[in-house]
Amino acid sequence: MGPGYSPSLRGVLKRDLAAIARLEATAFGANRLTRSALDVIFDPSGTLWLLVEDGQGIWAHSVNARGEDPHVGWIVGMAVHPERQGHGWGRILLQASIDRLQDNGINVIRLLVKRTNKRAYRLYEAFGFIDTGERVDHFGPGEDRMVMSLLLSTDGPERVARSVVPQVPADVDDAGSRARRNSDQKLYS
Repeated sequence: MGPGYSPSLRGVLKRDLAAIARLEATAFGANRLTRSALDVIFDPSGTLWLLVEDGQGIWAHSVNARGEDPHVGWIVGMAVHPERQGHGWGRILLQASIDRLQDNGINVIRLLVKRTNKRAYRLYEAFGFIDTGERVDHFGPGEDRMVMSLLLSTDGPERVARSVVPQVPADVDDAGSRARRNSDQKLYS
């Protein structure tokens, strides 16, 4: 954590969506989740979302969704404001997102990441996510995404990731991707 910052985690409320949309625009520009996309995704999955804030405002968020298989969850998007990057907020948010999804009966977590986003890739890899496939032109020509997956233990209170994760078929879709395509937005990671 940076000096003077006291981040706290909490669930997302509908009234937070405008602030999350602003953070998306700041962090990702044209590749952001729009307010309308957030509205679409929030209704079925908002209870899985998290944000990180301090006395100065909302600085990070995680948009999570349950897949068509109720035991598969997706981290649809994660953002940390550029002013708060490098202080461990992403690690806190990712761990809390994994915990939130697992607490809701999810034992496989997937996400999409640009192969060129080495910082995000290293973070996900440090938490046990592994490369389980690629979606070529997923969001249009040249908009490929690598699929990373984490298989969680379902045995007892221990939360130990297993290292073997099945490949994700190229035709598998998820709620977050549909919402982004429906709002003409590209997925970021």
